[in-house]
Amino acid sequence: MYTRWIELGKAKGLTDLEVFAVRNKSLALTIYQGKLEKHVKSDVEQVSIRGIYKEKLSTIRFENLSDQNVDKMLDQLIENAKALTASEPAIIFEGSPSYPKIEEELFDFNLVPVTEKIELLKRLEQGILDNPSVTQVQTTQYQELDVETTLINSKGLHLSKRNTYAYAYAIGVFQKDEDIKTAYDVKLVKDFHQFNVEEMIKSTVDQGLSKLGGKSIPTRSYPVVFSNEMFSEILGAFTSIFSGEAAYRNMSALKNKLGEKVFGENINLINDPLHKPSHFKIPFDDEGVACQKRYVVENGVFKGFNHNLKTASIFKTEPTGNGFNGGIAPTNFYLEPGSHSFDEMISKIEDGVYITDLVGIHAGVKAVSGDFSLQASGMKISHGKLDHAVKMIVVSGNFFTMMNQVVDLASDLKYDLSGVASPSVYVGPLMISGEA
Repeated sequence: MYTRWIELGKAKGLTDLEVFAVRNKSLALTIYQGKLEKHVKSDVEQVSIRGIYKEKLSTIRFENLSDQNVDKMLDQLIENAKALTASEPAIIFEGSPSYPKIEEELFDFNLVPVTEKIELLKRLEQGILDNPSVTQVQTTQYQELDVETTLINSKGLHLSKRNTYAYAYAIGVFQKDEDIKTAYDVKLVKDFHQFNVEEMIKSTVDQGLSKLGGKSIPTRSYPVVFSNEMFSEILGAFTSIFSGEAAYRNMSALKNKLGEKVFGENINLINDPLHKPSHFKIPFDDEGVACQKRYVVENGVFKGFNHNLKTASIFKTEPTGNGFNGGIAPTNFYLEPGSHSFDEMISKIEDGVYITDLVGIHAGVKAVSGDFSLQASGMKISHGKLDHAVKMIVVSGNFFTMMNQVVDLASDLKYDLSGVASPSVYVGPLMISGEA
């Protein structure tokens, strides 16, 4: 079918074409107060066709895969190309010399009865509700996905990959006197039997209880430790500075700093499509370029931008396998952990702050300058141990300065759902705005 579309496009005058198809089969379940509130099953295939017409590259996306609609879409693709005025590289990739071999962790979630999945959610909801500090569970959700990707182009490239996974979580509402907090912990699995309801209940309850009874602290500079989850969010907010697109548009402070020391010597930032702890293994990007392990920052030294085909051509370098969703994105991007446990890392902090929640992270971050100012909450660190909950504070600083003064990195590396990972990080002193 896809090959026929390519031949049709070439007959219409397109010099090269590429078909990128994603079939997404999913099941979503939601429980509220012990009753099934949502049950949605879907099977959707979306296709993107990229084509070159008179040295202009255009893309069109659609879901109606009938021959009549494809014919219409190819005509529209040509019209879109005619309208382009920007002079940018038009490339359909012929393929990488080799691709990483991946042992697919595929599980057929359809083999598990829906009733068993619903029962899991009911047990999770009730287990959290059993805690006396929980006033309600806002929602309890389960989602499973089976995503199959196919890439075929007119240069003979034919690639495919598939992922199956599921995740579940419940949002508990915790209350102590007038203090109300929410907590949840998303569990992602590659096999349904990896769900452990008791562990999920304990994790959510422990997180919620740790937030209660919080108070603000005096405004001043404190030694600050970010949890692995929060530092992953910070890294995620700053991934654009490592993008060739940002460098091309003069929106990255790292432009022209290849080979220079930009962070502390204890900082290693790595793209690794096959990283063992990651949720997903990624053999190739959306343009058919092989993904590879590479240091973006090694011992504090900037090793190079993430590139797609376009920016690699502009900067006259090799593409790095980071072309995703029409732009540039990292693949299993992580901050290399240290060797100390979390408790060991904080043991020498006499009077500090451990941050476990950040609000408005994208609005409060200026990626180009590195400045950030974020509403936060967490725990007070006193005499090397976690003491009491802290709330109503704002943490401020500069990403580049902070990454040059990191004191220690724990060993507790954790991936978030977006594919960014970090250990807990003792970043040194930051300004905390709290009580006057």
